Amino acid sequence: MHIGRILALAGSVLAAFGLALSALILDGVDQLPALSEAVEGVPDGVPTIFGGLDTWAKVVVVGLLIVIVALAVRPPIRQPQDMISAGITALAGVVFVVYSVVKYLETQDDATALRAVFDQLDAAGALPENLQFSLVSAGFGFWIIILGTAVIAVGGVAGLIAGRRQTGEA
Repeated sequence: MHIGRILALAGSVLAAFGLALSALILDGVDQLPALSEAVEGVPDGVPTIFGGLDTWAKVVVVGLLIVIVALAVRPPIRQPQDMISAGITALAGVVFVVYSVVKYLETQDDATALRAVFDQLDAAGALPENLQFSLVSAGFGFWIIILGTAVIAVGGVAGLIAGRRQTGEA
């Protein structure tokens, strides 16, 4: 199997794994349901990164991952991807990286806003004393997704480079 194909597959697996992780890192997450009932603006739980996406985004993400995997395993598997497949893989990887960074930044903003709510509740004495939210941050799954999608893009570029060498366009 060509290295570009291997990278595209490995990146897809990393991205899919990252999507299954929690969108926020939050201490006291088990207290959120009770706190949510008492205070408006506090979520009742923390979704996975995939679970926090809009429906259209879920369809696009799953669809692109399927396309990337299908292109990576399309015969002849021992040779680099053809130029179109490698180009699609590289472009999909770049789009995924950009989208992942945007979603990370949005989630970091959400974490900052949630942290501000917790600070207000704490200042007002509305948080139970045993409940201190010292950590509210975007989950590290975003970094796994960003890494995975960058690996997908590199796999596509490797396929493009190998394809150019085969056709003598180097």
